[in-house]
Amino acid sequence: MKGLLKNNLYATLSNAKVFSGVMILFGIFVVAVISQSLQIGYVMIGIIGFSVNAIAITKNDYISKWGKYKLTLPVKRIDIVKSLFLNQMIWLLVGTFFVGIEISLSWLFHGCPFDQAIDVLTMFALGVSMGLFMGAVFFPLFYIGGEEKSEVLLVISLLCAFGIDFAIVSVVNDLLEPGIASIMCGTLILIICSLLAFALSYLLTAKIFKKKEY
Repeated sequence: MKGLLKNNLYATLSNAKVFSGVMILFGIFVVAVISQSLQIGYVMIGIIGFSVNAIAITKNDYISKWGKYKLTLPVKRIDIVKSLFLNQMIWLLVGTFFVGIEISLSWLFHGCPFDQAIDVLTMFALGVSMGLFMGAVFFPLFYIGGEEKSEVLLVISLLCAFGIDFAIVSVVNDLLEPGIASIMCGTLILIICSLLAFALSYLLTAKIFKKKEY
């Protein structure tokens, strides 16, 4: 299991290095200017972007045949799936760390980058939930039989994540009165729903992969 996870981390690292360089340069620019729109864009791109890099390694496994070779190793199929989900969680945290540094510097130099301090928490929750929902949708679809269509499935997963989060936010806004309590409640709902979806997706993906024949 540790070997599988380490392999996934190293496989993601090459693309993540390039993406990190872009995010650092972009972050310097966003810190230097005062723009709420750029701050929101940086939060979403940073958190979701690292998740996309983690998911992208599934395509490399398919092209290099490494995905099939792993089945000959003394590991369980559920461990292969688990390593993919853990890899995405790790890079999701890396993206959150990048964004946290940029937001902290912007706050230090210019004050709170949003209308209210609580809005920062909301943006983090939205980015994390989209990353989790994206993975929750992508991995089952990938193992159902769409290895060669991983790019399309990734786009579909991202759109689904956006749609799910939009629906949750809309329902919460309709049911609750505006205020700090509503914002906190909506943030909590986003995180809980996305974590639950990610966990259920892991179980579903493991079940699909266990029955898959090559």
